[in-house]
Amino acid sequence: MARVVIADAGLLIAFAGIDGLFIPRALFSRICITASVRDECLVAEVVDAQRITASIRDGWLAVEAGSGESVPLTPSLGLGESDSIRLALEDQEHSLLILDDRLARRYALRKGLNVVGSVRLLDLAERRGLIQSAEASIKQMSDVGYRVSIALLEQVRTSPCGFH
Repeated sequence: MARVVIADAGLLIAFAGIDGLFIPRALFSRICITASVRDECLVAEVVDAQRITASIRDGWLAVEAGSGESVPLTPSLGLGESDSIRLALEDQEHSLLILDDRLARRYALRKGLNVVGSVRLLDLAERRGLIQSAEASIKQMSDVGYRVSIALLEQVRTSPCGFH
């Protein structure tokens, strides 16, 4: 069981965009983010940033001080993704990393990390009765500019594995 749940900016921005931050909060109660992820989420003065700021203030979204220098792990990974992966590697066995970026997921999986994405969380939220329809939430995310597809939901639902 994951003791530390770490989120990248994509998840937070996507869920904040549909006023759905209650979903990851209900599923995990506490999620850690790095300072670089916080900064990425709050770069624009929009309602999404206000919702994320409120979640940090409420304490369920906790900004963790990373260890070491904050630089991208590879040229293809952003700073937030890299710092999130580093934080997850600090307690690899007991951490769950939530990220959607394909290259970042591949890198994290090669490092042996437990990874889950937004679509898996929406499927789980629907199964637990937190939302009526994962499909509707995915459509909302797409409508606000987050790149996610209904086809991925079907893959998630037929996947035998709890993560990925």
